[in-house]
Amino acid sequence: MPMGLNTTSFNIDELITSYIDNQISDHELKSQIEGMLKSDAKLNAKYKSELLTKEFLSSRFPEVDVPQTTYNKVVSCIDNLVINAKRNGQPVLSEFPSFWETIKEAVTKKFIGIPRFAFAIVAIFVIGGLLVFGGPKKAKNPYILAGTEKSIMVQAVNSFHKILSGDVKPQLTSSNAAEVEKYVKDKSHFDAYVPQIDDYQLSGVVCNEYNGQQLAHLIYTNGQNDIIYIYQTPVNAVHKKNLDLPEDVQNEITKAKFYMCDEVDENNCTMTLWFKKDVVCASMTTMPKTEMYTTFARFNR
Repeated sequence: MPMGLNTTSFNIDELITSYIDNQISDHELKSQIEGMLKSDAKLNAKYKSELLTKEFLSSRFPEVDVPQTTYNKVVSCIDNLVINAKRNGQPVLSEFPSFWETIKEAVTKKFIGIPRFAFAIVAIFVIGGLLVFGGPKKAKNPYILAGTEKSIMVQAVNSFHKILSGDVKPQLTSSNAAEVEKYVKDKSHFDAYVPQIDDYQLSGVVCNEYNGQQLAHLIYTNGQNDIIYIYQTPVNAVHKKNLDLPEDVQNEITKAKFYMCDEVDENNCTMTLWFKKDVVCASMTTMPKTEMYTTFARFNR
């Protein structure tokens, strides 16, 4: 095994950074890194987040160099943040040291085509935010961050927010499961899954389509402004690549019968995905993950 893969996590992060920058010429080492990214979900999440950050910045900042004094100050601030985080055991900073090391390296030299000045500005805003607000907002789920508009997970989050805000209202208001099933069958031409949920009542459904792919959106309420929303579409939408669902998520559903995550938005809402016969379901709710787990276990499935 090449040096670095079995040493520290920082060395692994360095290898991932080099992999993203296409700086690894050793085919064996590259294959081993790709194998680690497939087998280690946390490492894969770091990779996707770093890749997304660099692509975002690369597409938005012009080529300008940074004054020496400016980037020296930024590097010094980053060093102090990392040192203090490790000394005080602050989880938000110490959990992601590679993020700060990446920013530092990018400020120090031209990196993936991004000028030092651009990264200096980003670092200054990040540091300023930490000083003013006491820390960054809760990290979002990496599959949401990396998802495109074709992503089932992204579409579920966006649709849920539109329902919460009142921008989208039920096309059919009904608590009758059979009536809702018939409505979906007539409008979207697939058999919807309409579960009974303890302490929640079915209140309605919306049907629409995305690029010709039929979708259904079920809404449940508990009389206290809490909502469980379920996005549904035929599984073949994923097989035909009409919609995207991360392979890791699909594997988890196959293995554990469902995939549940939080941190999918700024409100730390909970998402649950599962397959029901030929339908893929993605639920969204404002309740905490542990509470949703208990509720989901009682779904009449």
